[in-house]
Amino acid sequence: MSGIRKPAVILADSMEEYMATPDPYKEPPKSKLNIYELGKYAERVGKKIDMLTAEEILQFKV
Repeated sequence: MSGIRKPAVILADSMEEYMATPDPYKEPPKSKLNIYELGKYAERVGKKIDMLTAEEILQFKV
């Protein structure tokens, strides 16, 4: 194993969008997750965000 974890959920609309290098001069795309509530949930259940399952993460999709 290389030590690189695959993301549980890819929220990009396409693989090109997911793999593209971000342009620092353009406005970033709107978040597709409510990060604040996701963090509060992870803290409440006693897990780190990267240890949450895909089902748990998708609860906070906007």
